[in-house]
Amino acid sequence: WGRTYWGGAIYWILVEVEIRKRTSNKKGLEQALRGILKNAGSIQDDSEMEPVLAAGDKATGTTVLTDLYNQMKDQPHPVNLDELWKSLGVSWHAGGHVVYDDKAPLAATRRAIVTPLRG
Repeated sequence: WGRTYWGGAIYWILVEVEIRKRTSNKKGLEQALRGILKNAGSIQDDSEMEPVLAAGDKATGTTVLTDLYNQMKDQPHPVNLDELWKSLGVSWHAGGHVVYDDKAPLAATRRAIVTPLRG
């Protein structure tokens, strides 16, 4: 259950980061989910996975959801989370303090993730 639960969480953060990288932070997970809701339905609908992912990909103009799903769906997909947080400029220090590094390679992506997009 752990791989499924945490694998899902990891899938979505990787989707968010990769969409933003491919669109220069112009689109993100928000647009993908809006596209899914508009064109493929909600959790209340019984849908096949491929059309749902395709709707999210169409909304972002990428193939991130489908590509990453195909990589992760039926086999372990190790992710170096320490490296991901470092590239986003997020680190934890003594006492549980979070520190942001605005010079990190994906610092602009980190800022974009917490800034709502419209459209």
